[in-house]
Amino acid sequence: GMEYFSKCYFLKNLNCLCFHYNNISDKGMEYFSKCDFLKNLTELYLDKNNISDEGMEYFSKCNFLKKITNLNLFCNKISDKGMEYISKCDFLKNLTELELCS
Repeated sequence: GMEYFSKCYFLKNLNCLCFHYNNISDKGMEYFSKCDFLKNLTELYLDKNNISDEGMEYFSKCNFLKKITNLNLFCNKISDKGMEYISKCDFLKNLTELELCS
């Protein structure tokens, strides 16, 4: 699914993206990290998607997400290593809401 989504350039005006319960996984996050057409996103919901530290490493390369204010990573498999990747994401400086409950 994410492989095809990563080619949906016509979504360049999207500002909210909800991928609740989609089992995106780390491989999907690899594709997501190439979706630079999503530069207008302000809200991103990736809860319950089986994303682990490897997926967070890909996420940390999403420099196009500079406008993100709300990020939901609820119920994934993110450990301290994944949090380390998140903590180094300078593009998240505009966050006003972050959900990381496991």
